[in-house]
Amino acid sequence: TLRGAMDRRWWGVLGPLVVLGLMAGVGWRILTAGGIGANIGAGLLIIFGTPVAAGLLLWALAWAFWLATQRHGHENGGDMGRIASRGV
Repeated sequence: TLRGAMDRRWWGVLGPLVVLGLMAGVGWRILTAGGIGANIGAGLLIIFGTPVAAGLLLWALAWAFWLATQRHGHENGGDMGRIASRGV
C-alpha cells in the first residue's frame, strides 16, 4: 500500500479477514481452555461469534468480487461480465 502497488480499496477485503483471523485465534484459545468456566465462554463464542464471523467473511467475499469485476478507474459501475486486469 505504501509503495502504491496495491489499490487501497482492497483494505476493505483484507481488514475483515484480519479481524476474522484474530477472532479465530481467540476463539480457539477459549475453546481449548482447560480452566473452570471455559464451557460458558465456548458456548457464547459459538452463539455470538459464528454470525459475526459469517458476516465478516461474506462482506470480504462480496467486496472482493465487486472490486475484481470493476474496471480500474471506474467508480460508478462497469462491465460486470469481465474481470478487471488490474484488480489488485
